[in-house]
Amino acid sequence: MRIFALLLLLALWGGTASAQQAGGKALYDRLCVACHGPLGLGDGAAAKALKPPPMSFADPTFQAERTDEQLVAAVTNGKPPMPPYGKQLSPAQIKELVGYIRQLGAQAK
Repeated sequence: MRIFALLLLLALWGGTASAQQAGGKALYDRLCVACHGPLGLGDGAAAKALKPPPMSFADPTFQAERTDEQLVAAVTNGKPPMPPYGKQLSPAQIKELVGYIRQLGAQAK
């Protein structure tokens, strides 16, 4: 019985992480891909028109120099020309989005 309970707990925990990743990707695709591009390279369709250009989330320096708290603040408050999303996203959604941005950096390695 203990093994079953442990397996169930692990399955639920893993399922929650997968759901958060899917939620983060969906938010990214809706709000970020136009500027940052599908792989987070800063090469989205609107990128050429923006000053300063969008950051590349795949850049290891970008990932290393920013804490999750700094990314949360940027998403929440915006960073021109990026608009703020703090009023349209919940804190949980912003956390999911930041998690996906971290994934984009990990995928680039």
